[in-house]
Amino acid sequence: MATWRNLAIGALRITGVTNIAAVLRRNTRDPHLPLTLFGLT
Repeated sequence: MATWRNLAIGALRITGVTNIAAVLRRNTRDPHLPLTLFGLT
């Protein structure tokens, strides 16, 4: 699980997210948001 979390944090940093904690909380409420952050939907 730690590997997946680190992968997600690294991907968020690459996309330029500055407040990672806020984005992770938002992603837990909306399961489709991570896909839209990376342009997959």
